[in-house]
Amino acid sequence: MTPIRPEDIRNIAVIGHKGSGKTSLVEAMLYLAKVAPRRGRPGDRSCGLDDSPEEKAHMATLESRFVTLMWGDKKINLIDTPGEASLLSETRLALSAVDGIVLVVSGKSGVETGTERLYRWARELSLPCLTVITKMDDEHSRIDEVVEEVRRLAPITQVQVASGEGPSYRGVVSVRTGKAWLKPEAPGLDSGPVPDDLKDAVARVRGKLVDDVAGTDDALADRYLTEGDLTDEELDRGARAAVAAGKLVPLLFASSTIPSGVAGLLNTIVRVLPPPNDRPAWKGTTPAKEEVSRAPAIDQPLSAIVFKTHIDPHAGKTSYVRVLSGVLRPDAQVVCVSTGQRERVAQLLQGIGKDAKPLPEAVAGDMVFAAKLKHARSGDTLSDEKHPFTLSMPHRSPPLYSRSVQTAKGLEEKVALALQRLVEEDPGLFFSHQEESRELIMSGLGAMQLEIALERLRRRSGIDCKLGPPRIPYRETVTRKVSNVEGKQKKQTGGHGQYGVCYIDLEPLPRGSGFVFEDAIVGGVIPRQFIPSVEKGVARAVSQGVLAGHTVVDVKVRLVDGKFHAVDSSDAAFQVAGFRAFRAAAAGAHPVLLEPIVKMEVTVPSESMGDVVGDINSRHGKVLSTNIDGDTTTISAYVPLSQTLEYEPVLTGMTHGKGTFTLSVDHYDICPPLVQEKVVKESGFKAIVEED
Repeated sequence: MTPIRPEDIRNIAVIGHKGSGKTSLVEAMLYLAKVAPRRGRPGDRSCGLDDSPEEKAHMATLESRFVTLMWGDKKINLIDTPGEASLLSETRLALSAVDGIVLVVSGKSGVETGTERLYRWARELSLPCLTVITKMDDEHSRIDEVVEEVRRLAPITQVQVASGEGPSYRGVVSVRTGKAWLKPEAPGLDSGPVPDDLKDAVARVRGKLVDDVAGTDDALADRYLTEGDLTDEELDRGARAAVAAGKLVPLLFASSTIPSGVAGLLNTIVRVLPPPNDRPAWKGTTPAKEEVSRAPAIDQPLSAIVFKTHIDPHAGKTSYVRVLSGVLRPDAQVVCVSTGQRERVAQLLQGIGKDAKPLPEAVAGDMVFAAKLKHARSGDTLSDEKHPFTLSMPHRSPPLYSRSVQTAKGLEEKVALALQRLVEEDPGLFFSHQEESRELIMSGLGAMQLEIALERLRRRSGIDCKLGPPRIPYRETVTRKVSNVEGKQKKQTGGHGQYGVCYIDLEPLPRGSGFVFEDAIVGGVIPRQFIPSVEKGVARAVSQGVLAGHTVVDVKVRLVDGKFHAVDSSDAAFQVAGFRAFRAAAAGAHPVLLEPIVKMEVTVPSESMGDVVGDINSRHGKVLSTNIDGDTTTISAYVPLSQTLEYEPVLTGMTHGKGTFTLSVDHYDICPPLVQEKVVKESGFKAIVEED
């Protein structure tokens, strides 16, 4: 096998709103390149895409998949990405590993919310982009309208002319080469010439293409104004530069079912999108947090990014790796810089599913499967130990939707281990164990993500689990000061008895102060060895709560007096006395429930602002500010955490999927009386009374 060179590689992420036809398009490309024996259908993929039980059940791409094909003498690495909003963390990580994107837009549905969000991310990363309108042969396609929608989104320039739409769709013509694909394609088959009924349209679109390309470069503009046209070489060179700079986005058309337009798309990927060695140097840091850059070249120290982790119950762990610089070989010793742990790369593979073949090496710019890395997770950078390098990555989106994972008693540890494996695979999934509520909490970007994770957990672990609302971490406090409250333990048995008496003052403190215990005993009314015993008893009562079983906070307890017996006093007796003193004092200090308040930042289309603000007010929220920026408005508000558990689907409905939000717990505040009454009633709290 002839070693591949970086200039012969194209690394592409195929992105788009869910249902736009991304996976079908990738399947069609693999079919034309003779990688897949047949074209796949939804739910019956032919080459390992969407092949998990969950993907077959939902008939959707639920995780990034990496495939490779050869088109002519060029190697194209394709990442098929999820389009579901709650799974976009995988897509965003894939964007960090590629050099260009194909933005897929349905000819039936047009530009959707996911289309807009994903294109915005691609621009933030300065990724060159092609746009392809799919489902050209769908009976409900509306191509002219969709083209105008895409034009409002991106600086598109049309490079093909489509012949018909819907059932009358025949194929496409390249305006640069004059090659027409007007019947089902075989690999490399170009039909021609341009039919007479399309010649005017092709000439008109080519003229507009030349105008667009010349308008991005002064030298080309002068040449165009002087000569009246550009050569194919000048047009290609100018288009590559304009696309790389984000000034132009070529627009193409395709149908994956025929397939048609797919060969033209592959030709455009090879001709217009840049190879890895044309990209700017990778930006990153050293372990000492010094900023460094790494050129995408073979003669540089080795560095690579893990952009996806896949764990199979039988085959084990597979890491999808993009080599940033240097050369990666089997048996290489590398370091996972974020953890400092060494890794041995056992084997490098390339291909699809069971047909994956071992590779002797992967050069800068290439993508491969690395088998059985022990420590590296999605988003981690691997590098030469002598030249440590961590790629600067986009921040992970904070979780917006949380649920407790409920299972049979005694199986929690096994479920926790399975959840940790799921988190390794999905960069948008979070898992925690709440000590206070003893709950396993799974968090992510939406309900769909958690439901899919639960399905995987059930299948892999064989454990029946379900999701439920997480317990809100309420707190309790007091609002009045009480003084000289007695706590007593007096018990006489046949031998030594139990005797201990203490008196405390209890007062509220400012929010965030926690629990403070002060020893104010004078004169030895309580021996020094029993002061910690009183504090332990008080602390136990504080942790158990007095209203609904939640920890008491922001209080100060002052131990002011007490009594003891030379024989019957003990550590246990004074612990009980301290416990009872606090319970009695809190009951007289007007205890109240505190609820967590989150700071919410909601970004919505400006026309939806009124509805969103009204909804926030209905959730007992307090709007802090609104900031209008063009067509969008960002609303800052304080909202009770309990009112945000179901906010994600509500906001999606109010804004037609265009709204986004972030949450962060900010402070605690007193619950409204009706909320407190409901929480206390539902808690079923009963105070634990110490026996006499």
